[in-house]
Amino acid sequence: MPGVGDVGKLAIDAVNEELDAEPIAKLIHPSLPPLAKLDDEGLLSPPHILLSRICIDEMEIFTLTGDAQPMAPEGQHEMATEILGMFKGGEVLVLAGMASSAERKEVFTICSNSEHRISLEGKGVDVRRDEPKAGVIGMAALITALGPVFDVKSSCTIATTVGNSADPVAAQLLLETVRKWWSLPLPVPIDATTRLAEKLKEMHPGKADNLISELSENQNSIYM
Repeated sequence: MPGVGDVGKLAIDAVNEELDAEPIAKLIHPSLPPLAKLDDEGLLSPPHILLSRICIDEMEIFTLTGDAQPMAPEGQHEMATEILGMFKGGEVLVLAGMASSAERKEVFTICSNSEHRISLEGKGVDVRRDEPKAGVIGMAALITALGPVFDVKSSCTIATTVGNSADPVAAQLLLETVRKWWSLPLPVPIDATTRLAEKLKEMHPGKADNLISELSENQNSIYM
């Protein structure tokens, strides 16, 4: 879902687009923001969270993303439990971003079950016990924390990012890390330079070329 840097959403949207994900269901809840949008066929689609399916090397993977999440805590809880109920006995990976300084470029995971944490650490996953200190909020929090209640191996993998604007670089790092830690046969389809260039052209018409040149010379500034 959208969040700090839209890191998780950028990652999943890119995977869905690159691998031609098959839409399975539109999850609808009355507390989703009442904004209906035109779909790819020019038809008005109700506010929803999209469940899709991709198959790679005979492995079936489901993705979940949306332009928003329920605005009320009750709605977030109801939707989180509904989602977890669909994947009982399976594993769910939540992807998110965490605000941090520009110098910090890290990816780490948090869990809600000690046995699953030990299992992930055995695979080389960097599982933290002391952050994020402020906790996690929204559906990312509920899907991760309620996993054990529904017999789901749940975890939340977080990439550090700066500010609230879309951060394709952090999203790319997040995808690369998840692919490595979970040995998932996923491509890393995000072209950070191209996406950033497009965003800069929208934000700064006529100045994008100079800004892109500056970013190419100073990689750290790509996070600013």
